[in-house]
Amino acid sequence: MSTLSDVQVIDFPGFPTAVVRGVDQPTADMHTFMDSAFTALGGAIARGEVTPVGPAFSRYDGDVRHGLGDTVDLEVGFPLAAPLAGPVEMDGVRVEPSSLPACRLATAKHTGPYEGLPQAWPAFITQVQELGGEPGDVFWEAYDTEPGPGVDPATLVTGLAVPVHGTPALRDR
Repeated sequence: MSTLSDVQVIDFPGFPTAVVRGVDQPTADMHTFMDSAFTALGGAIARGEVTPVGPAFSRYDGDVRHGLGDTVDLEVGFPLAAPLAGPVEMDGVRVEPSSLPACRLATAKHTGPYEGLPQAWPAFITQVQELGGEPGDVFWEAYDTEPGPGVDPATLVTGLAVPVHGTPALRDR
């Protein structure tokens, strides 16, 4: 069973990031892309070329209200304290500098298996809209619980985030 926390709205400072980009990535093959991206990012971390200051994330471009569709443009990576100087090649995978934007950000926590995320996103967006918020055209997930072979999927915590514009009711949260 999955749960979704109430929406919180924060002034997000933005972060430079190190990412692996996927353009027109088939959503049916997302696990293969994620494995490859996180293997490359792990190699860059092990070599000291990337030093994360927060949990891994996936940033998606597009309107979250309509789901991911058959393909998606995304970035998978980590927030950094300072921008990455330039691209890093890891076994044929390019780790690149990017950023998460400074913005007014609506967030919530999904607890449960990753398979529950497609249902959590619409519920999250509905909460944001009920508070008078208008979601932006980029959104991301932060993997607060590191997945692994010994982790119970029911205990995974994934942060959901979307930049918002809104009414005073949303700004006052």
